[in-house]
Amino acid sequence: MVHREESKRKFRILIITVSSSRTEATDTSGENLKNEFLKDSHSVDRIVCKDDEEEIQNAFYLNKEQDIFIYVGGTGPSKKDLTVQSLRMISEKEMVGFGELFRSESHERFAYLSNSSLFIKDGKQIYCVPGSPDAMKVAHSAISSIMGHVHHELNKE
Repeated sequence: MVHREESKRKFRILIITVSSSRTEATDTSGENLKNEFLKDSHSVDRIVCKDDEEEIQNAFYLNKEQDIFIYVGGTGPSKKDLTVQSLRMISEKEMVGFGELFRSESHERFAYLSNSSLFIKDGKQIYCVPGSPDAMKVAHSAISSIMGHVHHELNKE
C-alpha cells in the first residue's frame, strides 16, 4: 500500500554508477535512469565510482544529504562485482524482496544472475541494480513503485 502523501513526495536521488571502465560521458545506463526520475520531478544527481569497496561506501557517506541512493552496476557474478557486498557491510538492514521484485519484473533469464537488493542505512534507501542499459526501465518502475512507501515506513513514529 502506497500512502497517498508519500506517492507524491519528491526525493533527492543520487545515482552511482559502479564501473572501472565507464565515465559520466559514456555511462548511458546512469544517464537513462536519471532522465526517468527527472520525468517524475525528483531532484537527481549522478556520479561514477570504481569497483572498489571504499569508493562504493564513500559514495554513500559523502552524500548523506540525499534521500535515495541507486547503485547501478557491480551486482553480477564477476570478481569485480563488489557493490552488494560493500554495501551489505555498512547497512543496518537488507530487504531481499526488492531483488525478487526486480528479477520477476525483468522477464529476462540473466536478471537471475543479478544480486539486486535494497539496503537501509541511517534512514536512507540504498538500491542496487544491474548496469545493463535494458535494466533501467525495470529499475525505475520497481524503485518508483515502492520508494514512497519505504520512506513512510522508515519515518513513521
